Amino acid sequence: MTPPPRGLLHRAGRIMDGLEISLGSVMLLAIFVLVLIQAAQRHLPGDSLPWTGEVSRFALAWLTFSVVGVLISRGGHITLEVVDILPLPRLVRTVQVFALIIVAVTAGAFTLEAWALVQTQGALRSPVLGLSMALVYVPVLLGLTSSTVRALIGAARIALHGPVRSELAEEVAR
Repeated sequence: MTPPPRGLLHRAGRIMDGLEISLGSVMLLAIFVLVLIQAAQRHLPGDSLPWTGEVSRFALAWLTFSVVGVLISRGGHITLEVVDILPLPRLVRTVQVFALIIVAVTAGAFTLEAWALVQTQGALRSPVLGLSMALVYVPVLLGLTSSTVRALIGAARIALHGPVRSELAEEVAR
């Protein structure tokens, strides 16, 4: 198995990783702070801030879709490693490429649906903030686009440079 290339594509992937992880971290911090504010509002006198619940729900969706591309590119998504332990690299390569193509097709279909939501939901407003729902769906669209591209790049990388062996497969090979 030859090592994957370390050129422009690799650097672009690392930059995308950094941006997506940073966005995910900000969303996680926002959720944490907003939930703390909600908890404090229940026990303190005074008016509540209803927008905190709405923003925290949006942030949860944005967090989920902003980091899914990172999970796909790093192999952190849920996988079955049954085939990875077989001593047949060609079969392992074929299965891994096929799996990533299925992920890319699925993410691509979701991307098209997210694009349709961005285009058609602009007239709807969120209940408390009055935020355009088209804006709410933009981070989802970006995350799904990233997932599609990363799955295709991962499939091409495995097809060209060989399968990615899991820790379990390396242990069995010894």
